[in-house]
Amino acid sequence: MSNKNLFYGYAGRWVRIDLSTGQIETMEADPEIYRLYLGGRGVQAYLIHQHLKKLGGLKEPLSPLNRIIIGNSSLNDTTIPTAGRGSCSFISPFTYSPRKRPWLENRPPIYGLLTHSSCGGIFPNMLKRAGIDQLVIDGRADKPVRILVNEGKVEILEAEPELFEVKNGKKVLRRISEIMNFLSRQYPGSSTVCVGPAGWNRVSFASLTADYHRAFGRGGAGAVFGSKNLVAITSVGRRLPAFYDREKFLETAKQIDDSVRAHVHDPNWTASFRPETGTTWWLDRAFNGGYLGKVGGYLPWHNFDEGYFEPELYNKVSTGAFLEIAGKHQVCNRCRHILCTRTASVSSGPYAHQGVRPEFETIALWINCCLTDRDAIFYLNHLCNEYGVDTMTFGSVMAGTMELTEKGFLKSNDAPVFGDPGSMIRTLEQITYGTTDLGCLLAKPTDLFIAELLASLSGVNPKEIVHCLTTAYAGLGYAGIEPKVFPGMFTAYGTSNRGRGDHTFAWTIQAEEAGLSGAENLAAYVAGSQVGKALTDSLGLCDFFTEDFISPTFLEMYRALTGFEYTAETFKECGRRIYALERYVNNQQGRKRDYDAFIPPKFLEPLTAGPQAGKAIDPKYYRQILDAYYQQQGWTQDGEATI
Repeated sequence: MSNKNLFYGYAGRWVRIDLSTGQIETMEADPEIYRLYLGGRGVQAYLIHQHLKKLGGLKEPLSPLNRIIIGNSSLNDTTIPTAGRGSCSFISPFTYSPRKRPWLENRPPIYGLLTHSSCGGIFPNMLKRAGIDQLVIDGRADKPVRILVNEGKVEILEAEPELFEVKNGKKVLRRISEIMNFLSRQYPGSSTVCVGPAGWNRVSFASLTADYHRAFGRGGAGAVFGSKNLVAITSVGRRLPAFYDREKFLETAKQIDDSVRAHVHDPNWTASFRPETGTTWWLDRAFNGGYLGKVGGYLPWHNFDEGYFEPELYNKVSTGAFLEIAGKHQVCNRCRHILCTRTASVSSGPYAHQGVRPEFETIALWINCCLTDRDAIFYLNHLCNEYGVDTMTFGSVMAGTMELTEKGFLKSNDAPVFGDPGSMIRTLEQITYGTTDLGCLLAKPTDLFIAELLASLSGVNPKEIVHCLTTAYAGLGYAGIEPKVFPGMFTAYGTSNRGRGDHTFAWTIQAEEAGLSGAENLAAYVAGSQVGKALTDSLGLCDFFTEDFISPTFLEMYRALTGFEYTAETFKECGRRIYALERYVNNQQGRKRDYDAFIPPKFLEPLTAGPQAGKAIDPKYYRQILDAYYQQQGWTQDGEATI
């Protein structure tokens, strides 16, 4: 049977690259794996699981044994709105706590969690146009290299000297825009994903960047690239997807497109805010209950100590404040109607620049550093994009470090200070380039940082240090919604496969504001949302896609594209299968209930300001929700999944 008859919607090829040997192997994809795991995130979880089975697990995420995969899915590059999201999966070097620590009550080691990161722009679709669904990258090159994918042909090339510069007497990778400019001149019409100087220096929360400002952000994919001596992947292609039933696909795709358009134009849907405000509408909702919210009071402040602060300070960084600097739309490939990303510019002052408007999570987590200078936030976002640093994790690391400074545990004159953008910018550069001892320390996973900091101090209770760092015990870093306010969201944070603190695998805020409560109800909602997000990522769609995956129209569209036929239940089962497999891999990496159940100590302290005053995490209630959650997932009460 020919490739054309086997694969509709998909390109139908996986390419495995072994950087240690230089071997490149092109494989015809397995249709049964597509049927069971759909694509993107799901297929990548399967391929990493197969790899780790042979290794017996992975103890060191920055070793050549860590496999990293970049790819796409069946819906990518079709006319379905938002069908431009790509997937990158790997074992994270940030969610890493390799030894028992007495200050963590000797909880078992975590050797890095299986992490999926999603990215927009055009790179995922360009890779598919080049005839490849998944690039599977193993090993480590003995010198800096880059990968070229040109109309299906894959090559490993030596990285040019022009991609590097000398900084502080050390040869380092150039900024991301310089790398992009160099490669786009060499390959007109191409798209590139690359590591920046932070990843090259193995900062554990370094990102990969595509198309200048789109990022595979969380978890440290950039550090994995750096550990492999891999600078960039450039892709060029012109192939378009094939259809199992083209007429039916176009008919059902139009129905879906019309429905998305209608939802975006309906003011009762939050999608209606996105073309103007992007994700920044959440700022007003979280602070004062705007945009269909209730009372607000859950925008983090001072390293999650509060969810509310002086309104006159908030007004400087509100939804409206960021609208004032917003420009034209600059959206992902295949995005229509939702249009959440816009350019932005600051015309004068120390932070003058033209770029893109920061996202809600970035702004919220920098407000958590008591930063209320809008222009500084905009400029810091630009620097993180240039250096290849995940903005969210950087915010979490900075807030904890600022509290350590405030309490006298960091004596350096260069240590970051709450509310001071200059010290944040200075520390960002120190982390990126490793120019100071503090910068080198902060580039490490949190539990390694704690151990080294404690070794330099005397007479300090370790729990005082842990109290400042919400990323302790291999946490990914909590997102920009105050964890103390919503027990369902705290459960979503605690059980996300990407790591404790992640917000993307389940989102409960609207439901909890509307009255969702009770341990069993919250557990069921979180588990169901995680299944839905596994489908979203495995289909190549954006989180902001408005339609129901199990509706008859969507399932008929999917059959017309791929030839795969599902019922609502069998399609949901794909999501459950993906989530359970990821959890199983993470179990092998050391994750059990001890990890999910860890509550950063400061979350036990009630809020004192604003409409949510008095709220904190209730450990007993959280244990009840976890019990119900594991039962809902069909896992053991120790959080172990079966596959």
